Amino acid sequence: MDLGFLTVPLTMAAMAFGFAVITDTQTVHIEKINVPASVSGPTGYTPGVIIAHLADEMRVIEREAHTGAQARSIQLQGQKNWLMVLADYVKVTPLIRVAQESAGLIPFSFSGEIVLHDNDLEFVLRGFDDNSKPEYIATRGHPDQLPALIKETAYEAMRVIDPYILAAYQFKHDYRTRDFSPTLEIIRRELTNTDTRNHKWMYNLWGMVLYQQADRAGAIDKFKAALALDPNFASPLLNLGVVLARQGNNLEAIDKFKHVTTNRRGDANQATKAAAHAEWGFSLALLGHYDQAFAKFKEATSADPGFADVYSSWAEVLSVLGRTEDASKMTARSLKLAPNEVVYTENLIGSVQNLPATASIVN
Repeated sequence: MDLGFLTVPLTMAAMAFGFAVITDTQTVHIEKINVPASVSGPTGYTPGVIIAHLADEMRVIEREAHTGAQARSIQLQGQKNWLMVLADYVKVTPLIRVAQESAGLIPFSFSGEIVLHDNDLEFVLRGFDDNSKPEYIATRGHPDQLPALIKETAYEAMRVIDPYILAAYQFKHDYRTRDFSPTLEIIRRELTNTDTRNHKWMYNLWGMVLYQQADRAGAIDKFKAALALDPNFASPLLNLGVVLARQGNNLEAIDKFKHVTTNRRGDANQATKAAAHAEWGFSLALLGHYDQAFAKFKEATSADPGFADVYSSWAEVLSVLGRTEDASKMTARSLKLAPNEVVYTENLIGSVQNLPATASIVN
């Protein structure tokens, strides 16, 4: 898993979205999009083409969000899966559709049209969730910017479908510019929603933003706010432990990591558990308990053999102990699993810092 967009020296992948999001697979049904002939003729953007592009943009947003969510199934008008083909054969398509909707398998349905206003196009999209709650989206742009207009409409549709997925996607982009205002706008808007299902995720993400802005006290407050809503929520437990460790509160941090790995509810995936063991091990190393630290690193590799960050931490500790050859082997493993990680490349050229100098793990 390439987590380069969140790389900071020895900040384990605890802050990665692979550990931050768990969501159910959902189906989005895109109904007919009406397009005037004056637009579709010259541009080639027929209703089917626009629907396909809209669906593609939605998939891109979810994929680039880099979350643990499964890719949402998007059904296109005129695109039939094997179930629909069989249903047509026995002439029960309407019954299949009713069954899907009644079972909550199609929680979002969209339809709309493109309208020409003088020299501008307006893309109107109406959405309904599984409770028949209407949502209205309208974007405008020049006819020459139709692809950008479709992309903007897909962005706003994802705000309706899953605002946390959108926030995760936006965070990844904001990380590059270091301006997190767009991410915070999504978070704050969603926290005003009376439907509180996303609130714990949003507080956790807000904490991640504040951590990136070097506001550790603020980050701790937001992680605690997420935990107030769900005391066993693995992601803010892990993230809280990371920040506490960065503050030098290693014993308190270890308590959080232990909670992640022993939580019987089981919402922590294997990568999350690997991150917790790896961070636990590094905190032990900072306390001078090297053998115990190595044992935790081994537990991390058992939890998730593909978790690259643990090998970087392992290399750091081995290097401090003068075991240069062993450290090089661990760094090589890190590079093999995640060749684009900046910290691993830096370790290759010797910019590793000494324990227990906590500056080596300060963002």
